[in-house]
Amino acid sequence: MKYTKTKPTISFEEFYEIAKPVKHFKSLNGKAYDVQSIIDHKMKFLRVSTAEIWTMDLKGVHQAYCELTDFKTINFKPYVTRTHSPALGLLLHLGLLVK
Repeated sequence: MKYTKTKPTISFEEFYEIAKPVKHFKSLNGKAYDVQSIIDHKMKFLRVSTAEIWTMDLKGVHQAYCELTDFKTINFKPYVTRTHSPALGLLLHLGLLVK
């Protein structure tokens, strides 16, 4: 699937401001996540289906957004640890990527 960036030059500050109010989002596969908190650019969220708590570095998500041109979940591996699918889901939820 090919995605287009809606704000290819977004700064981390702008990205953080639109990510901060997010309370819920879904992965590409439809897995639901509930955001618990965002502290020091780390988003802590609950994966609803498994009740597992995960942490995702928003700086890594932002860097992936700025550098990647092919948004397959595997391509997020150098940027975020174990949260490749949620990272893509967050970018889609924020409207920063469109099909």
